[in-house]
Amino acid sequence: MQLFDEDSVDLLQLSDEDVQDELEYWQNAVFGFIVGANPPWQVLEKFLQRIWSKYTLDKISFLPNGVFLVRFQTQEMKQAVLGSGHFLFDNKPMIIRPWFPDVELAKEEVKSVPAWIRMHKLPLKFWGKSLLKISNLVGNYVKVDEATEKRTRLGFARVMVELKLGQNFPKSVKFLDEKQELVEIHIDYEWKPSVCTKCKLLGHERERSKKGKPQKNNVVRRNSVAREESLAAVTKVITPKSSFSNSTCIETSGT
Repeated sequence: MQLFDEDSVDLLQLSDEDVQDELEYWQNAVFGFIVGANPPWQVLEKFLQRIWSKYTLDKISFLPNGVFLVRFQTQEMKQAVLGSGHFLFDNKPMIIRPWFPDVELAKEEVKSVPAWIRMHKLPLKFWGKSLLKISNLVGNYVKVDEATEKRTRLGFARVMVELKLGQNFPKSVKFLDEKQELVEIHIDYEWKPSVCTKCKLLGHERERSKKGKPQKNNVVRRNSVAREESLAAVTKVITPKSSFSNSTCIETSGT
């Protein structure tokens, strides 16, 4: 912050009373952005209304840099949203932060992001505590989806892991089972974070940057707003009640 020199120039001095109304207006607000995407504001507005439909949203506002603000009716609603875990927009993480005076409303740098992976043809004996250890071979385990937790869809196990930007994304993982036999499991990624080595922005690779300017290829193009909205799937936090229940939900880190 720049220090004020009283002898340099006469400046307007605002008082606490001058800003109090706005501080009170936004005190129940959060702000956020979609990692690696800038969806149309009409689509994002409906998405936010849908995922937080049980709360009273007094105001949804958007900034040109892709950041949005959501003002809730009460402080309790705000805190409930901040503690509700991860949300994904079209498989891309949505970062949510509390609003406070003097906060910079900008897309912050992130070091790691949550993403879903699929383990196809995973033997049933590995669907318990073993799944946590196997997932950590790819990234830090966060949670499983409901179908995996309840064992109702056995074609693949779906796990959310925390992936570091710039890390390797193995196509398969290998480990020794309880009989000392080598096992290899194929890994599919529903979305992988990528950082352009040229423009340093998240969401696309170097070959998509032309003349030093990032292209908008990180946003999946749709034929219509309605089509994009239909693909903006909501991922709810699942707190497993079985052998997965000892895991912790890792917060997305930033600087």
